[in-house]
Amino acid sequence: MKSSIHLLKKISLSYILPAVFCCCLMNAEAQNIDFGKSYINLTKGLNGGTVEPGDTLEIRASFVVRSGTYDSCAYFDAVPAGTVYIPGTVRVLTNEGKIYKQFTDAINDDPGWISGANVRINLGFTPAALPATAARRGRVANTHKPRFGGTCIMIASFRVRVTAAYGANILTGSGSMTYKNGSLPIQTFTFPANTVRVYRNFGICSNTIGGNALGTETNGTFGSGRPRNRGTSANVPPGYTYNVFTTGTPNDYFYGIANNTSTRTNYTTLNTWPKPDPDPDGAGPLTTHRVFSVWDIIGDHTGAVSPTLGNPAADTVANANGGYMLIINAAYRIDSAFQQTISNLCPNTYYEISCWMRNICSMCGSDSNGVNATSGNVAYIPTGPADSSGVCPNLTFEVDGVDYYTTGNLLYSGIWVKKGFTFLTGPAQTSFTLKFFNNAPGGGGNDWALDDISVATCSPNMSYSPSITPVVCWGNPLVLYDTVRSFFNNYTYYKWQRSTDGGATWVDVTAPAGPSVPFWNGTAWEYVSSYTVPPANTQMTDSGDMYRLVVATTSSNLSDANCRFTDQGNIITMTVIDCGIPLGIQMINFTGHTKNNTALLNWTTGREAEQLFYDIEKSTDGINFSQIGTINSHGDFESDMNIYSFSDPDFTITSFYRIKLRNIVGRTGYTRTIQLTANIVPFSFTSVVNPFSDELRFDISSTKITSAETELLNISGIVVRKNRFDLTQGINRLKLNNTSNLAPGVYILRVRSDGMILQKTVLKQNN
Repeated sequence: MKSSIHLLKKISLSYILPAVFCCCLMNAEAQNIDFGKSYINLTKGLNGGTVEPGDTLEIRASFVVRSGTYDSCAYFDAVPAGTVYIPGTVRVLTNEGKIYKQFTDAINDDPGWISGANVRINLGFTPAALPATAARRGRVANTHKPRFGGTCIMIASFRVRVTAAYGANILTGSGSMTYKNGSLPIQTFTFPANTVRVYRNFGICSNTIGGNALGTETNGTFGSGRPRNRGTSANVPPGYTYNVFTTGTPNDYFYGIANNTSTRTNYTTLNTWPKPDPDPDGAGPLTTHRVFSVWDIIGDHTGAVSPTLGNPAADTVANANGGYMLIINAAYRIDSAFQQTISNLCPNTYYEISCWMRNICSMCGSDSNGVNATSGNVAYIPTGPADSSGVCPNLTFEVDGVDYYTTGNLLYSGIWVKKGFTFLTGPAQTSFTLKFFNNAPGGGGNDWALDDISVATCSPNMSYSPSITPVVCWGNPLVLYDTVRSFFNNYTYYKWQRSTDGGATWVDVTAPAGPSVPFWNGTAWEYVSSYTVPPANTQMTDSGDMYRLVVATTSSNLSDANCRFTDQGNIITMTVIDCGIPLGIQMINFTGHTKNNTALLNWTTGREAEQLFYDIEKSTDGINFSQIGTINSHGDFESDMNIYSFSDPDFTITSFYRIKLRNIVGRTGYTRTIQLTANIVPFSFTSVVNPFSDELRFDISSTKITSAETELLNISGIVVRKNRFDLTQGINRLKLNNTSNLAPGVYILRVRSDGMILQKTVLKQNN
């Protein structure tokens, strides 16, 4: 049975390492020995994340002997700048990352120590290997422990805590290994440089995700087709070699691209065979259904009904098409498993860089004694209780040669897991090179599938008001609002646009503006932009015109259709109606409430200079109205105030009402529309004009005559405005005056009455 062995960090002996080490690989000695270096972010644990101040990193350097014996073996390193050493962490780990040898920090009392910032571990010291001493470099043979099969794998390690600030770089590479073969001189291998960015851990975008910008490999899905084994990928570097799926391949240092991971000799679409899969027909192990008799038999991830379960293994006999995935059998050395340069990106823009991963071997472990995790093997010592999967996959995401994110250990669970982070492009950056590296410790296991790689924008959420289908009277101005919310506060440049041809073309109606100053509303950064449609554009011929807000992260991005954003699913479409010629009357108020399933409407006018008719109109959707009654005016042309009422006994659940005013010659006008619901509460807001500027207007519904204490508080809880109002039964139109000199920002409107409290968050903006 196979379990892949992997040794720590970004070292491709044939691809990434310096030429001096590549040349060493050409002789017989280099074929028997391997090195690697990496780090594990212990603080981020299984979830993964970026490196942040205070995180604990375990620096790991591996030494692998496949055959023979090597003398003068030692590891030399220094605590990276921007970190501090954590006392008592100099040690040697096993092939599964367990502590095999623990050393003190003191010099010469055992084979490992730290002196100042310098760390040294003499590998393979044993008193039986005379004339060895604790201070002498050790001796390592392929038969020594900890081992995997016939290979000895030692991982020298120590831990540090990050002290560098956000934006700093930590150099985790360098350090060296020494070794000697027979009478040959001592040789030194120096690990290549590696840079880790201390970067804020935003996680994966919590808001809308734009289109995938990856571009290559069918936008990271690896495509689809009938053949079970697709063929090579130009995005997998030379450190890995392509192979098809059969009983013993793809092996260490190999990869495959398939839509079914069963063996070629015993093809199946079922993942229910035993682990290990026994010889089904007595003809020998070549007829097993599972690769190495233990790998999962699965299909890809793309388009799966359940994103975590993924697709079943493709039936390439009956079906013409099956989605492909990349499968890596991680090697002793650490190579880039996928890389791509991505262009046409937008400056100063957050991108989610993510992929879906799956650990595909639940029984690939090998303990420090070299015992494999096969069924019924009681000698196997698992890393954790009931864990036989061995080394867990752990990937590093590198952007332009700098590490930004590690996935954490991917435990075997039989499901797909999404891993990723959010990256901010520079002020003028339009491309970057992305690489995925295998970052797991060496040992059995570390076999994984990769699919649906994505580089996608983190775009804002936008909400228009008063609605996306506003109605305006002919020749009246219309104020449009758009609330822009985003987890990141960089979509701060904006402009309004208008379309007169159903959205086919758009013309700017405002100049580019910004940057706006968003405020944090508790879950997102938010700001409000408004535009007043002038009377010249609210003529009857303008009905059907469309409006939208366009936002971007820079002023120049507003002019780039690929770098700006608008909510395509919620474009404003304006309706212009003929509200008639204005009448010689002042409508003072129009309110309503419900009682015993009856809607009671009340309105008050000023002096009436002519005979009028009040047509009561009703709607169930707020758009389509029908007349349900008419009230004649009093005909009292001397009174300064006239009061009217109307009852609707057919009120059900929710209804909208308005009054159409008309005179005897056909001139008409309309009141505002009010909404009444059956779930009347004794005390509630019915509307709040938000945002506000010079005054804060709001409506309060009350079921009785009472009074209310009103306060406006800033975000520190200080009362900046207050007033006391008398409330009537029904809707009360109230306002707080003199708010123009308040600082822009978030306030709390609080209203108290008869032991009840109403609160609403409001936004103050300057005109």
